[in-house]
Amino acid sequence: MSEAPRIASPLDGALGHELVEVADGVAVLRLSPTETALGSVDPPHLHGGALATCVDTAAWYAACSAGGDDWVVSSLAVDFLRPVALEELRVTARARRAGRTLAVVDVEIAPWADAGRVLAIGRASLARIR
Repeated sequence: MSEAPRIASPLDGALGHELVEVADGVAVLRLSPTETALGSVDPPHLHGGALATCVDTAAWYAACSAGGDDWVVSSLAVDFLRPVALEELRVTARARRAGRTLAVVDVEIAPWADAGRVLAIGRASLARIR
């Protein structure tokens, strides 16, 4: 089992990210959103930037698990499938490729209690920096 480093960024902490597990190119994070993650208050929904940060962070963990800890996100795309309420979320990232210079990771965001109900999907490309 290859394990990525557990380096928490201040932004991840402010949004409510927690690394739950990571192995063999797959990372699972739990987002227990804080008020900082809100995009609207009435009704409360998460900000798209908070969800994009989930994709970025989860992709990095998956790439590190698949191919070492020397990656940086070089491109990021997120499709928001529906508004995301203030609830615990499961962020699952799967490295599709982790080569010598490039990694590609797919990410799904779903309610923690209902992993089959996908709320957003993302893809990140990562470049090796060493």
